Amino acid sequence: MNKTYRNLLTALLIIALFAVYGCSSSNNNAGSSGSASAGASAGASSGTAASAEPAAADLATELRFPLAQQVPTLDPHLSLNTNVYVTLNIFEGLFAFDANFKPVPMLAESYDLSEDGKTYTFHLRHGVKFHNGKEMKAEDVVASLNRWKSVTGRAQASLGDSEFKIKDDYTVELALSEPRNDILAQLSHVLNNAAIMPKEVVEAAGPDGVKEYIGTGPFKFVEWKQDQYVHVAKFDDYQPVSAEPSGLSGKKEAFLKDVYFDIVTDSATRFSSFLAGTYDYVDVSLDNQPQVQGLSDVKLNKNLGSDINLVFNKKSPLFSNVKYREAVAAVLDADEILLGTVNSPDLYRLNPSYMYPENTTWYSEAGKENYNQKNADKARQLLQEAGYNGQEVTLLTTKELGGSFYNATIVVQKELESIGVKTKLDINDFATLLKKRADANAWDIYVGLFTMPSTPSQLLYLNPTYGFADDSKLAELTKQLTAASTDEEIKTANDALQQYEWEYLAAVKIGDTYSQSATRDKLTGLTTLAGYPNLANTKLAK
Repeated sequence: MNKTYRNLLTALLIIALFAVYGCSSSNNNAGSSGSASAGASAGASSGTAASAEPAAADLATELRFPLAQQVPTLDPHLSLNTNVYVTLNIFEGLFAFDANFKPVPMLAESYDLSEDGKTYTFHLRHGVKFHNGKEMKAEDVVASLNRWKSVTGRAQASLGDSEFKIKDDYTVELALSEPRNDILAQLSHVLNNAAIMPKEVVEAAGPDGVKEYIGTGPFKFVEWKQDQYVHVAKFDDYQPVSAEPSGLSGKKEAFLKDVYFDIVTDSATRFSSFLAGTYDYVDVSLDNQPQVQGLSDVKLNKNLGSDINLVFNKKSPLFSNVKYREAVAAVLDADEILLGTVNSPDLYRLNPSYMYPENTTWYSEAGKENYNQKNADKARQLLQEAGYNGQEVTLLTTKELGGSFYNATIVVQKELESIGVKTKLDINDFATLLKKRADANAWDIYVGLFTMPSTPSQLLYLNPTYGFADDSKLAELTKQLTAASTDEEIKTANDALQQYEWEYLAAVKIGDTYSQSATRDKLTGLTTLAGYPNLANTKLAK
């Protein structure tokens, strides 16, 4: 007997996801290393003013939203970081995360899961229109998702050789070779989004991505002026779902007619433009915080957004040897690295788990004795046992992305040099960094901020193609975890995987970080998830 969407909550217990990005400040403050800064709201839904909703006649029709990075592509399957700010408002998938990172139907009306957990059958909504007027059908979904699977590491890891197939115009089937409890989470992930596009757009895509940006979302693509802005406009024929809005899911309505995503890479320019009234939303640094705290019409938001990990190149001459990885793990001072990254104890927390504590299904403290050791003597002893002889260690980094990657890396560099490790910084623009990170001969250590995954199978550094964690036991433990179905099976498998990760050391968890943003009271209804904006339901008073 199939499990239908009427039992969705039961089926989703195996992929229960964390409640960290909820709307209450208690969620984001739980377990933090410090309290929220004065005047800050710690909710994930930012920009909702305390004042009454403006009447339709009092609404502005245009919003300018500042982006901190260049936009290299608007192909949602290839999206990285800044791209997502735009693409999440143009494209949709079969499922989307709600405010608690739980997958809920979006373009899918419902789904069935076979008794053996191997076959997912997705029932599509009828009457959903693409921005070009075409009705979305199974042929579009299958073309989109099979292409998504072919270009996305997370999807490849979960789906293997399985492909999406058409059953009829409004039904799509995915038959897996083994049970997987992470499929809906993969279909909902915000990076490399499993967006649905018209079949003909997918088939015309080249190696650099799709040539047209046509989705089903509340906003349609209008113009992309390189290095200046991306312009999207209200899609009048948008077909919303009836569920309550939450995170990136639920009912969406475009109250704005035009949105310009302005590319403003200089943080000082972004902030001064906010103060001048050009923008009603902006990221806020600690230095700028006092200037917004005194503004009566501005709310300061504290958002839990990323975790920091140190990733080893397991094919490098040194770090193919686990003893060298153990030496690095032994010397690391997580507090020093986190403080050097965010500059305030209020904006980070220690966490030995690869999941947030709020994600009660997947959080584990297994192996925590190897976390934040701050043991230089142990590290030196391990280096000696490994036979270290002054070889140079290349730390791959970038000064882009607000400098957070670079700041974390230079603290790690200092700690390594304190135990006699010779180091070299390789500083690149972010696009070049991504290319080098895929090259096993180009680096030894990479320190980065990661958008928090909702299941352990989404941890990139456990993947053989990311840091080259090609380990049979790691693969087997991950397989056991994704096949688990009961709460007890999940806990046992999850603890085993995390314990082994702290022994194998594909990466070293440093901790979790918060960011700050400011919104004017006249901007209401703006929701952010993992820092990415859902501009549907957003209103701007004149």
